[in-house]
Amino acid sequence: YKRQGRSSGIVRDISIQAPQTRPIRQLSGRRSGRLCLLQYLKSSGRLLLAPPNGWRVVFSAYVLSQFHNFRQVSRCMPEAGGTLLGKLLVEDGSGVVEGLTLPGKGDRQSRFGFFRSRRHQREGLRYWQANDETGVYLGLWHTHPEATPNPSSVDLADWARAVSKDVYHGKGLIFVIVGTDSTGFW
Repeated sequence: YKRQGRSSGIVRDISIQAPQTRPIRQLSGRRSGRLCLLQYLKSSGRLLLAPPNGWRVVFSAYVLSQFHNFRQVSRCMPEAGGTLLGKLLVEDGSGVVEGLTLPGKGDRQSRFGFFRSRRHQREGLRYWQANDETGVYLGLWHTHPEATPNPSSVDLADWARAVSKDVYHGKGLIFVIVGTDSTGFW
């Protein structure tokens, strides 16, 4: 099942409950007029993200299930987040997000905020070493306590800092915000 929309990548009405998730029904965006292709790979429970820069990124069923698990569906749940980890194909820059760091010790969490500790960087380094120096940092993820997530000014500043200061491979970084009913990809 394929759907085209704008590349800001807000995916609405996606149910990330289990690998048997239903297909994406709508893709829309606000910040760019370029098209982005999303395809839910039902047989494997994976999601393919294809932004206009030619990069193809597959999100594993494990990562999608973790997004689902950390949704802020009750008022007592704080924001959660971490880094996206995976592998890139050198030839064309395509990749797979097969892992992520999870919130834990050292992170600061509140209902409307999440601060990643340096632990996430150390876990990324361990991931790289455990994967024969082929596992890489692909981006950042966090949750928002809203149905359709929108990046805040704090998010935009954090993303700009990550793009300008973080060490990464590939054509850019992926930014994901998990809302209560939908997930946004930037």
